[in-house]
Amino acid sequence: MKSRFFSKTKPFFYRLLTLALVVSLFVFAAPHAKAEGFNFTIGECSDDVFRAEMRLSDLGYLSAVVNGRWEQADADALAAFLTANNTTEANLTSLLFSNDALAVSAVSSVFATGPQQGFLVTYGTLMPWSEVQSKLEPGKSYDVTSCYSGIALHMVCVSVDSHAKMRPELDWDNATLRGFFSAASSSDKQPVVIAVDGILIAASIQQAAPSMENQPLPEYALYFSGSLTGVNGIPDAEHEAIVKIAANQAS
Repeated sequence: MKSRFFSKTKPFFYRLLTLALVVSLFVFAAPHAKAEGFNFTIGECSDDVFRAEMRLSDLGYLSAVVNGRWEQADADALAAFLTANNTTEANLTSLLFSNDALAVSAVSSVFATGPQQGFLVTYGTLMPWSEVQSKLEPGKSYDVTSCYSGIALHMVCVSVDSHAKMRPELDWDNATLRGFFSAASSSDKQPVVIAVDGILIAASIQQAAPSMENQPLPEYALYFSGSLTGVNGIPDAEHEAIVKIAANQAS
């Protein structure tokens, strides 16, 4: 009788065992598949890309269109998430889709407002121009770093008057500096920090005028807190706002 009972229930137990194996494989394989989904290349299209974009958008790191296509804006948003959450790519999958993921609104010193919005990778001290002016030396080279990308280059101080004028030290520095700006207009300004006497000082850098673009190493204007324009010696409100961004004091 027991043998008859076993023979009747045997198919049921086999189906139950098979179902358990399928569920266990899904549970253990899903995180691995999701992790592999983050090895995206620019231009890649997939459901994994779409899910990652949606999550980054929900958390406030991605402002671009969510379309399932991995683009540079998506990669930048992912990098911003890693920095804000102080994590690495190895822990990315488990954190991004968890309740522990920090949204932009929950992180201090995050997205700044300005001509080109982005995550503040670095920021400096809000030092008055009168003090900065006494520290800068014409002919001396200084490290200048983009607040948004963290990319640094070398610039030589050309003059110190109502504001500072500097030029890239090498062609490589000039090419790197051009990458700071998203627009071709000479009115484009970006937040940077300049290292002076071991102090990172907040500044706003303005793209070189179009008439100077053909020069090998054009001059760029650097404004600090309280710097004045060369026109009637008046302050520039836009530069002042960007200097505050560079000092992480944007309202």
